[in-house]
Amino acid sequence: MRDVLGYGTTGLIVHDKASQTVIKTPFSWDCDALVSRERDIYERLTQLGGHPGILRYYGAVDSGIRLEYAPNNNIRTFYERQGGAISLEQRLRWATQIAEALSFVHSAGVIHGDLTCHKIFLDDALNAKVADFAGSSLDGSELLIAVTASHESPSPALSTWGDIFAFGSVVYEIMTAKPPYTGLSESEINDRYKKGEFADTASLGQLGIIIRKCWLGQYDGFATIAGDLRGTISLPCSQPKPALK
Repeated sequence: MRDVLGYGTTGLIVHDKASQTVIKTPFSWDCDALVSRERDIYERLTQLGGHPGILRYYGAVDSGIRLEYAPNNNIRTFYERQGGAISLEQRLRWATQIAEALSFVHSAGVIHGDLTCHKIFLDDALNAKVADFAGSSLDGSELLIAVTASHESPSPALSTWGDIFAFGSVVYEIMTAKPPYTGLSESEINDRYKKGEFADTASLGQLGIIIRKCWLGQYDGFATIAGDLRGTISLPCSQPKPALK
């Protein structure tokens, strides 16, 4: 039995209850390239050993792909359901898990390009899982989808720095339960970013400094960001990497 979980920009997502996985299929022929790109990226990531911070890939299904089921949906939806009652430790753990996953993604020649809390899912233990690579770049290929304005770097999106900038906005939302500059139009946000004007992070302490460094392009990669984040929660690592079955 299968239940429809949602509709993305590229396809239909259904829950296969028998296998406790999800199947993502393109809406129509003009979405085939997007799902094909996502399949190629998941296959690359899987060939390189996979990562616990990325939805597990179980292979192609007809014109679609089969992925790990995340019962707690994405972070944005989880916040809406929980009403913001999430511990600081959990929020910091998510940020660290996402940074570690993106360090692996970049090492595989992939730029996500559309990173938001809507693209980060939560498993039954509330571990963060990066997903949705349909618009991503593989080995320098063109990005197929543009990220929302609140997460879009004024620098070229097809770069490590584009994802790092978006990550800063993701962590801002994780900590405040809303994206930067909520209520402003896309053009207003773009204008502020071009002027180097970013949302205030002073109240977020050390984490606010990390967010701002992401926005200012002061990190050279996610490994360094993950290290700084681990320092804020005094954990040797965010989660162990299980052996692939």
